[in-house]
Amino acid sequence: MPAPDAPLKEDTARPGEPSPAPWFRREPIDLGEVLVQTIAVLLGVLIALAIDRWQEQASEQRNVASAIESIRAEIGRNREAALAHRDHLEAMAERMRQVSDADAAPTACMGYPGWAGIELPMLMDTAYEVAIATGALADMPYDLASDVGGAYGAQRYIQGMYDTAGKMLLAERPAALGMCTGIAREMARGSAGLAERYQALLDALPPSR
Repeated sequence: MPAPDAPLKEDTARPGEPSPAPWFRREPIDLGEVLVQTIAVLLGVLIALAIDRWQEQASEQRNVASAIESIRAEIGRNREAALAHRDHLEAMAERMRQVSDADAAPTACMGYPGWAGIELPMLMDTAYEVAIATGALADMPYDLASDVGGAYGAQRYIQGMYDTAGKMLLAERPAALGMCTGIAREMARGSAGLAERYQALLDALPPSR
């Protein structure tokens, strides 16, 4: 242990000796290199974002194309079912008019000769619901999405008419022959109008790829 009156050791170098190297050396900054590195990082981020967006758009386009094909097939089947329903009711109403006595006492519509049932068509909306659930409908062009929604909205409206008119035709209370055939023809007109709405949508859909 040094004596209390011993001089403190100086950290400075003695004359003629080199100064000790500092533990931290500040190098000059090359602003050009920093700028290049910054631009490179930004370009990398932008390219990555562009690739992600491109992949997302490609996925959306595949989703929309698949939904359109499903809707095309479903609407085509619904159209055929609506046309068959129209033909059935028109033929039944005409047959009832021809073979039934117009002056006969009223009876239930099902009791008139020529009655063949209302044969409601099976109209599907599965493809439409899937397009909504997967977001494909939202990714479609606005006009096309409106046409799709309009066709299926008309379908639901006509199905409601089927329920109302069908209950009247299937009721057991007596009704005049003209009333029964008139209701049947009204249902047939509803099916014919729905088939036209289906055809308009089929014409609006882009062609299959």
